[in-house]
Amino acid sequence: MLVDSHTHLLRLEISPEDAVREAGEAGVGAVVNIGTEVEDSRRGVELAAVLPNVYSTAGIHPHNAGTYTAADLEALAELSEMPGVVALGEVGLDYYRSEWSREVQRALFEDAISLANDTRLPLVIHSRQAFADTMASLGRARVPVVLHCFEGGDREIREATERGYFVGLAGNITYKNNETARVLRLINEDRILVETDAPYLSPQPVRGTKNAPKNVAHTARFVAERLGMEDEEFATLTTRNARNFYGLPLEV
Repeated sequence: MLVDSHTHLLRLEISPEDAVREAGEAGVGAVVNIGTEVEDSRRGVELAAVLPNVYSTAGIHPHNAGTYTAADLEALAELSEMPGVVALGEVGLDYYRSEWSREVQRALFEDAISLANDTRLPLVIHSRQAFADTMASLGRARVPVVLHCFEGGDREIREATERGYFVGLAGNITYKNNETARVLRLINEDRILVETDAPYLSPQPVRGTKNAPKNVAHTARFVAERLGMEDEEFATLTTRNARNFYGLPLEV
C-alpha cells in the first residue's frame, strides 16, 4: 500500500470521489489533501469526513500571503481541531512565483509556525528558491516538519537530515537531470514520503497529463529503483513514514 502524502483533491479534473477510487485501485490506500487557504481547507475537512482513507490539512499557501487576516488564523486554529485534520499547511515561502513580498510571506509563515507549536500539529512546508530563509524560520518550529516537493542537493539534504525533517518526493524527482535524484541515498529512509502534488508535477511516465493521486505509484517505483529496494518494501517504508509523520491510523 502507498500513501499520497500531498495532493489537492479540490483542483483535479475529476471528482475527489473518482480520484480516491482510482487511487485505491492503483494501490494507494490513503490520501492527504492539502489546504492552501481557509475556504479550501474547510472543504478539505468536509472531504475527510465523508471519503474513506482521506485526511486533510489546514493552511495558507505563500501565494495567498498578502490577503490573510487575524480571522484567517483563528479559522485555521478552529479547523485544526476538526476530525481528519492531520497537519498545518501548506505554508512557507516562495521566492520564485509569489506576487507578495518576502516580508509579507515571512510574517504569515511565522504566524503559522506559532500556531503549529500551539496546536502540536506537524507542518507541511512549501519552499521554492527560499531554502535558507525557510530553514531560518523553521528554527522556531517545535513540531515535525516535512519539506514538500523537495528540491535540493547534498547541502540541503544534509541540513534537512540534521534537523530530522521529513522529505516529500513528488513527480519532478523523475525528470531528467533532477538534482535531488542524484543524491537520493543521502536521505534518511525513515524520513522519505512520496506525493503527487496533483494536479501538478505529473511523473515522467504520464508527464503532459494532469496529475492524480494514483500516479504516486510511478514516483514510488522510480525512487525505489534508485534506492535498490523492491516496490513492496518501499511502499511499506513510505506508508509507515506517512503514518508516523501525520499520525494516520494505518496498519503497516
